[in-house]
Amino acid sequence: MNDNLQEVIARLEELKEEFDANKRLKEKIDTVISILNQDADLVIEKALSELEELNSMNLPSYHRTQLWDVVSLLESLKN
Repeated sequence: MNDNLQEVIARLEELKEEFDANKRLKEKIDTVISILNQDADLVIEKALSELEELNSMNLPSYHRTQLWDVVSLLESLKN
């Protein structure tokens, strides 16, 4: 696993540990981390798809910003 993917997972773990992260967000983050830990094709696309589902959630702006950072990192890894 490359360092950039490790950084994405670390950022997701940090977000999950925040005291005010809701249960659904934590569950979705667990799912994304699980996907990223797989050694399979299209893990980045699958992770992005899962993260996209969070757009419909009512998240605090700082959580949304952190998720955008993660999505940006993942998008840069696709290329």
